[in-house]
Amino acid sequence: MKKWSVLFAITLLAVTSAIADAESIAGRVGITGQLGFATVATSNYSRDFVASNSLSDDKLSSGSTFAGGGGLILGLTRNVAVEAGALYLAPRDYKNAGVKALEIENVDVSLGLQLRNNVSEDIAAYFGGGVDVLLSSVKDFNGNKGKADTVVGGHVNVGGDYFVSRHIALNFDLRGLIFPEVDLKSGGRTVAEYDPISFVGLIGVRFFLN
Repeated sequence: MKKWSVLFAITLLAVTSAIADAESIAGRVGITGQLGFATVATSNYSRDFVASNSLSDDKLSSGSTFAGGGGLILGLTRNVAVEAGALYLAPRDYKNAGVKALEIENVDVSLGLQLRNNVSEDIAAYFGGGVDVLLSSVKDFNGNKGKADTVVGGHVNVGGDYFVSRHIALNFDLRGLIFPEVDLKSGGRTVAEYDPISFVGLIGVRFFLN
């Protein structure tokens, strides 16, 4: 966690420092493609499910998973941009006491703002945040589908764009996805409380159309 805190502080400092004489994206439209990984929070079986099944452990834990997506970015001014995108979090197993219990996949749709600073002729750093909508799909260990409500939350992110030309930039993005817990239901009964808070690391390419 310490290294991420240091990276966050450096990027935030870059965004809030003096503006360099670099190419601006004001009035320009870009298309972004990104690939990376996501690490998700631990979830829990519901109290009723634990009691009725005499479970000694209610934890549902999962490892990292593939993440990928893309979107559009529009420069409003030299230092402010708006970005819309969709991010796919691949299916991942949630285990209870080492045994697969659930499989969950997500699509995150977001709209946010970036505060940008051109820190050199080639590099722009940014700090951002916005509103997110999370769609979830869940299956039990037998492949039976459950029900998960769509929830509204948000994201915060830091990152940078390295311009290899006027129209192409390599992108690096770290973001946290923040949502309320989601009740996972089967047969109208809540069996688990899914915590969708996630940390996502992405690399990608931006292509500016103008």
